[in-house]
Amino acid sequence: MAPKKQTPPESVGQRIRALRLANNLTQDEFAAQLGVSRSAIAQWETDRAGQVRENLERISKVLGTSIAYLVSGETGSLQGDELALMRLYRACAAEDRQILLRTAKRLARG
Repeated sequence: MAPKKQTPPESVGQRIRALRLANNLTQDEFAAQLGVSRSAIAQWETDRAGQVRENLERISKVLGTSIAYLVSGETGSLQGDELALMRLYRACAAEDRQILLRTAKRLARG
């Protein structure tokens, strides 16, 4: 039986929340990175308006995703293991990312 395809959360707010949690950020930490209040984050995550549309570019950069994914749930060409690897990579510290890149390059040659 084929594995069940994982669908993205249904709303912009749900996707923001899921990505924030995947990046191990609290609402306070996320708000500080964006220069907004924690209550703004809470409003966005519960789809209670706010100025989410005006902040999509900054939100996507902090969460390491595309605006298209935030708006529509479109994941592009990354699926399954590739998407999981990308999420894990994004969760790593900068120094660890460099180690992962060197290792991946070495494995790709061999």
